[in-house]
Amino acid sequence: MIKYSIECWLFNPLTNCFLLLRCPATEKHEEYWQPVTGGRSQDEPCLQACLREVEEETGILLGPEQVETVISDFSFCIPETRIELRKPVYLARVYSDTVAISSEHIAHGWFKAGEVKRNLHWDSNRESFDQVFRYARQYVT
Repeated sequence: MIKYSIECWLFNPLTNCFLLLRCPATEKHEEYWQPVTGGRSQDEPCLQACLREVEEETGILLGPEQVETVISDFSFCIPETRIELRKPVYLARVYSDTVAISSEHIAHGWFKAGEVKRNLHWDSNRESFDQVFRYARQYVT
C-alpha cells in the first residue's frame, strides 16, 4: 500500500533555527518531535498540500514563492505496516517565531541545526533533515 504526504521544514534565517512540532504519545510510541508533516490524496497537488498543512499545523500562512523543493520524491517503507510512504520534502523560510499549533500537537520548539537530529524520533526525518540542512546552508549565517 502507498500513502502520500508532505514534509515541510520551516527555517527562520534571523535566528538560524528550524521548527519542530511535538506529537503526543500513542499506544505505539512515546511523544516525539518532527517537522510539519501531513497526508494528502494522490490527486492533491503537493505544493497545495504543503501550504495547507503548514497553515493547519502552525497557523503560518505561506505563499508558494516561500517554499522550495529540497527532495521531489522521498520514499521509504514502514515494514511493520507494509506501507510505502511517498512525499516531497520542502524548506520554507519564515521571519517570525510566532506559531499557533494545532490540536494535533502538544508543543513546538525552534532548534539550531545541531540540535535538530538528536531530537527527531524517526530515521526518515533524520535522513531528510540531512538533505534539508545541506540545502539550507545557503541561508545560515
